[in-house]
Amino acid sequence: MNRIIVFLVLLIVLIAALAFGWWAYTLPGKVTVPIGAEEISIKSGAAVALVLALSGLMAAAWWIVSGIFVLPGRIARSRRRSKSRKANAALTEGLLAAEAGDAEAALKLARKAAKHAEDERLKLLLEARAAEANDDWAGAERAWSQLTRLPGGQLAGLRGSAMAASERGDQLTAETRAREALGLKSSADWPFNSLFDLQVSKGEWEKALDTLTTGERRGMIKGDSLRRRRAVLLTAHAVGLPHDEKGAAQKALAEAIRSAPGFPPAAFHGAKALMVDGKAKAAQGVLELGWKARPHPALAQLSRRLVPQDTQANIAQRLQALIAAQPNHRESKILMAEIAMDKAEWVGAIRSLALLVEENPTARLCLLMERALKGYGDPSEAARWG
Repeated sequence: MNRIIVFLVLLIVLIAALAFGWWAYTLPGKVTVPIGAEEISIKSGAAVALVLALSGLMAAAWWIVSGIFVLPGRIARSRRRSKSRKANAALTEGLLAAEAGDAEAALKLARKAAKHAEDERLKLLLEARAAEANDDWAGAERAWSQLTRLPGGQLAGLRGSAMAASERGDQLTAETRAREALGLKSSADWPFNSLFDLQVSKGEWEKALDTLTTGERRGMIKGDSLRRRRAVLLTAHAVGLPHDEKGAAQKALAEAIRSAPGFPPAAFHGAKALMVDGKAKAAQGVLELGWKARPHPALAQLSRRLVPQDTQANIAQRLQALIAAQPNHRESKILMAEIAMDKAEWVGAIRSLALLVEENPTARLCLLMERALKGYGDPSEAARWG
């Protein structure tokens, strides 16, 4: 399309030139040019043609002279473009090689890019990726660290250096880099996740709680995930406190239960702490709250031993209270069968367990069925379930 337009323009110019030349040729009269004592007469058409020819020669001469002056700049620009093309090709191929796991090619292309690329950030990015592909985590960390000092590269550099430090086992440096990144104004959630995971892996529950609060404030975590994580951290923190800080432990467990009642360990340890304090009634209330949110066999086992050397009637009463909190749940039905066995009501227990086994047989249910059949007096059938 462009060639057609150029051809048409040239054709129009040629036609216009021919028309102008014919017009000039047909002009009447002469042009007299005095040269000293003599005069030279030229036809008007020839004079116009001569002026046009001289103008063309002057324009051509100016174009040639100006071209000579700008030639070095054009050569330099051409070299820069060639260098840029080579750099872009090396960077692209190097990054692809690094992602593909071709460590040798990535390293070779990284050296090539270092010679040609003008953007230092891209050179460092490829250098870091190539080092990672070669399992050179120290080299990768150096490249990422240099990237953090360049405009626009701080967040990416911190992430890469944190990962590299973690790979070479330097958790302290990894945590420091993640904390620096979390302090930046960014919507990226990796600094929060990295810092949180590192603190949890080291059992730094209070620091992890502070990080969780920061993540909540910045909208990086919310809802059930937030509440459950908080409950887990508070429970772990409370369990790890010494006996002389039982008040702080009970407070943390109470907060954990409020945060996520459906997290069984919080209810279990909260009730256990109250039981140790001799507050069996309060402990039972915590267990019922936990059972209502999410029934778990550990809660029932703790309810059985809330009061040392208690009567079977009292134990059954506490277990019935758990069942009442969530009567249709599978764990409640299992607990009903266990209560029946405690009372030696073997037939009722076997019927209840048979229905549960039919729904979903598990090793636990099979062992309970074995116990019920033994109690009923059918050891041969019981042996089939053991």
